[in-house]
Amino acid sequence: QIANNLAVKFQKYNEFFRKTNLRLLGTQGISINNAENRKKFSALLDHLAILQPIWNSLEEKDEVLKFAEKIGYPVLVRPSFVLSGAAMRVAHDPQTLRHVLDIASKVSKDNPVVITKFFTDSREIECDGVSDGETVFIGAIIEHIENAGIHSGDATMAIPPQTISNDIIDNLISISKKIALALKIRGPFNIQYLLKEGKLYVIECNLRSSRSMPLVSKTRGINLMKIAAEVILGKKIDPKIMNIPTGNFVTIKCPQFS
Repeated sequence: QIANNLAVKFQKYNEFFRKTNLRLLGTQGISINNAENRKKFSALLDHLAILQPIWNSLEEKDEVLKFAEKIGYPVLVRPSFVLSGAAMRVAHDPQTLRHVLDIASKVSKDNPVVITKFFTDSREIECDGVSDGETVFIGAIIEHIENAGIHSGDATMAIPPQTISNDIIDNLISISKKIALALKIRGPFNIQYLLKEGKLYVIECNLRSSRSMPLVSKTRGINLMKIAAEVILGKKIDPKIMNIPTGNFVTIKCPQFS
């Protein structure tokens, strides 16, 4: 997350980089900003006609409370440019929402806080991939088969998905590629989705390697980190890897607590 935040700040020095023939490798800061800034990313999804939980970015507490009342509790408060959902909280009533907004404003002082509808009785699905700006390779679709506790990394996951239809998987792959190309990603990415009543909703897109990529690489027999590193250095994705079949087995990831 620190590297992502620095990449955004480096955009201020673009003119200097051009004059000195220096360049930043990988996904550029403007793209990272468009993904990490909750307001900009939500607006991008709307522009691409991709479903997401109903959202708004508001500065005044009274406006936030009115919006929450309009869409109905519970609501999710989501700061921008934070790692692992720092200061992200669910509010079930106005009193809790006021308290959560105070916390979020301290963690994300200079960036927008987005309020979204919080979905209950839904399931999470993740997608790990690499893009070279033109070709997008989806390493795996990961189904959460047991809900997370504190963090999505706590969830028990299955590769490939065991209870999701092929139509939904195909749609998820199509949406993931559309997002990756729209953000001009050059490197690894992870996109998280909600599945509710047969519809996919985008939660977020991380323009970096995810915790699940090593597992995906072992499962697929394809080193996603190596592909990502080569893409960052300027190589194109080899089209041949698209034809590498998945194994005839299921990989399960379970959390282990010490």
